[in-house]
Amino acid sequence: MGDTDDYIKPVRTVFVTVGTTCFDALVKAVDTHEFKRELFARGYTHLLIQMGRGSYIPTKNPDHFNAMSFQTCGLINMENSSICFESCPLLAKINILTNFFTMQSTGEDGSLVVDFFTFSSSIADNLRSASLVISHAGSGSIFETLRLRKPLIVVVNEDLMDNHQSELAEELAERKHLFCARPQTLYQTIATMNLESLLPYHPGDAAPVAKLINRFLGFPDD
Repeated sequence: MGDTDDYIKPVRTVFVTVGTTCFDALVKAVDTHEFKRELFARGYTHLLIQMGRGSYIPTKNPDHFNAMSFQTCGLINMENSSICFESCPLLAKINILTNFFTMQSTGEDGSLVVDFFTFSSSIADNLRSASLVISHAGSGSIFETLRLRKPLIVVVNEDLMDNHQSELAEELAERKHLFCARPQTLYQTIATMNLESLLPYHPGDAAPVAKLINRFLGFPDD
């Protein structure tokens, strides 16, 4: 067996966390074909989503229909690869759709492996094993991730009132400790990010927090 056959692609996980809140906009932003393809193109192999109290359920499906399911029903014209779903008997339609919506990408077909959960007593292990973390703007999640020296993209929840969390994320982004995005700009952030540009955050540096407190109290930044 050659070297190519023996090669096993290392696991590189993108961990997404929304904390205990509902942040469906973030979950939807990472649950698109375009976003997943960009992650895979950048060498990531797994996408794990902690979805919190949200009602939106991410898909575990590969980015394409399983052609074999349609072939077994004789639905694919092999000359032009067209799928004639309407001509399929009702029972076959049900079987095909059931298979499709319960499929989970295993990565064996060259796609991203996707999974999700709602809550966990601790996400520390998920953070430690992640190659990239995409988080809500809660200070606890931000500083825990930075303490572990993990590349971090903080996504601000614009639906929150008095969103002082965004100021902390933006201040840390200015200091190049993390990237800051909104759900609608997350794909662009992923597509253009340079992880080498990030600087380590030293836990003893209280300047970002002090600056945020000063802003909240109405004091000048200097």
